[in-house]
Amino acid sequence: MGTGRTRDGAEIVLAALRGYADELDAHADEVRRDEFDSVHQMRVSTRRLRSVLGSFRSLFPDGATDGVRAELRWLGTVLGNARDAEVLAERFRGMLDAQPPDLVRGPVRHRLVQANELAYRAAHTAAVAALDGPRYEALLASLGALLAAPPADGTGLVAAGIEKAYRRTRRAGTQAGLVKRDKGETTPERLHTVRKRAKALRYAAEAADATHPSPRKVGKAAKRLQTVLGEHQDSVVAQERLMAAADVARAAGEDTFTYGVLSAVERSAAGDHASRARTLLRTIRSAGRKL
Repeated sequence: MGTGRTRDGAEIVLAALRGYADELDAHADEVRRDEFDSVHQMRVSTRRLRSVLGSFRSLFPDGATDGVRAELRWLGTVLGNARDAEVLAERFRGMLDAQPPDLVRGPVRHRLVQANELAYRAAHTAAVAALDGPRYEALLASLGALLAAPPADGTGLVAAGIEKAYRRTRRAGTQAGLVKRDKGETTPERLHTVRKRAKALRYAAEAADATHPSPRKVGKAAKRLQTVLGEHQDSVVAQERLMAAADVARAAGEDTFTYGVLSAVERSAAGDHASRARTLLRTIRSAGRKL
């Protein structure tokens, strides 16, 4: 790959990053108005920016992305507090609505749905306060300054960033037993790591989609794996929250039968998602051969 083509690839990635930065601040106004799905969309923009800056840090001077990425992590945590409560309220409401009435016993809706709705309101208020504060404004200024500078000129920097993300995804999959069961242990923690690696690969591929050769296929395969393992992680988190809520309910003398029913549903779903992940990792390996 020649220097000119590499420089074009760097400019493509930089243009994508600038677009993501514009999306980030546009979503901020939507979050302030508490529009539907706005917290989720802004959190995705935050994570995408942080991930792509990490995958292609070599396009910038040494250490130039560190401070911005640290502040994006902070912002993602602030938004995540609201988003996690929002997701759990929606998830538990849907699960309870799907159960026969005789299986829903005690004040379970209060503990699983209303409690998370209240948590969302509090976390959303905190998120808006953060968006209206000086730290967020400083983040935007730092991000703008970083992306205003011309990208570095180096052979293969963009391709190397994608290749590294691809290798990290494959390595995590092997460690999680998704390639050969006797080569790794399929734990929730390791599957969550695979998900994070697949997400980084997806975002890197999408940012560099217009380069040649295009990483579009591996990006789409990574997105599918990320989605399935995201569903797995949601089931794992839901099980943890169900057990914690059951403990509180038991201490209050309430019927905990329904918590067990919902936990069994989530446990079964998590197993299905883990099985699907093995097939999807093979798809990534196939697509990656054409990078």
